[in-house]
Amino acid sequence: MRLAIKWLVSLGIGALFIWLSFREWPVDRLVCDHLALEGADLVCATNGVGWRLTLPWVLAAFAVLSAVHFLRVLRWRPLLEPLAHHDFRTLNSVCAVSFMALFLFPLRLGELARPFLIASHGKVRKSAVLGTVAMERVMDGLMMALLLFVVLVTLPVDRDSAAYYSLRAGSVVAAGVFLSALGILALAHYNKTLAIRWIRCVLAPLSQRLSDKIGGMVERFIDGLKALPTARAFFFAVLWTVLYWLTNGFFYWFLALGFGLGPWVSLPVAWAMMAAVAVGMMIPNPPGNVGSFWYFLLLPLYVTGAPDQGIGALVFALAVWALMLTQYVIFGGYFLVTGKIDLRRIWKIQSEHVIEETGERLKD
Repeated sequence: MRLAIKWLVSLGIGALFIWLSFREWPVDRLVCDHLALEGADLVCATNGVGWRLTLPWVLAAFAVLSAVHFLRVLRWRPLLEPLAHHDFRTLNSVCAVSFMALFLFPLRLGELARPFLIASHGKVRKSAVLGTVAMERVMDGLMMALLLFVVLVTLPVDRDSAAYYSLRAGSVVAAGVFLSALGILALAHYNKTLAIRWIRCVLAPLSQRLSDKIGGMVERFIDGLKALPTARAFFFAVLWTVLYWLTNGFFYWFLALGFGLGPWVSLPVAWAMMAAVAVGMMIPNPPGNVGSFWYFLLLPLYVTGAPDQGIGALVFALAVWALMLTQYVIFGGYFLVTGKIDLRRIWKIQSEHVIEETGERLKD
């Protein structure tokens, strides 16, 4: 029942963001009256207005997206190394399936896939792996908030638009959230008792039961942070994070060039779109990130004048989502089809998480 409720809530979130994404865009022109291949270009005509996609840019974008996958795997390795050594093939299979689950599962339930799958190899506990995943999220959040803020400050954009204020507020909120998370992680690492006491003091005025529950969860989580990486491992994790996100921006940029959006989507704007999507994912996501992905991706286009392009910008946003989904399904699907990762295990992750939550409630 708890799992069903989570899925229903996620579907409602998706429906809301689909409406927000398309309310001001020409959705009625998505269906092509005429679709043809002209040389290396795919051309769509709809009531005299359409879009054109140069296909070699799609191949270049997919190549970048593939490189981004391996950078994410390499980024996780130094964080996981202090806990247990795993060969690259194992890490790649676990990450490929986990990234696919993270994109497809609602409410970020896919975030649990990596701890569950890597722990199944018997070398490390789930709670410890959760600490590495939390560290990744903090690094990602700070990187995206900083990148979005810098782009908004330095680019000549429409600072009077509602989209600009939304993006700026989002970057500030994200920076505050992840800086706080970083502070809590540091405090938890060096003084577990003080961290638990501080969390309980903050939550107790709201609800004693909530304070006890969150405090217990954080205490178990902190136990998994005892093996935080060394300074050298942390340095390489940060380095791979920077390379991963900077490279990811080229994926958005190449696809924008393919749709002829070059005058509106420079490389910094592509980084802003990427950062807006990442910051937007702080909100619980619907299955497949349907709706929410498009909404946050389109926000930076409002401050660059690209909405004047109408249907081209909208199809571009859908193409970014579709190409990412394709990459996740191909990479993750390979390890599922070949049997290297058990498909039944992936679906059981959500149920096992709910069972663990229920067990902790009964124990409390």
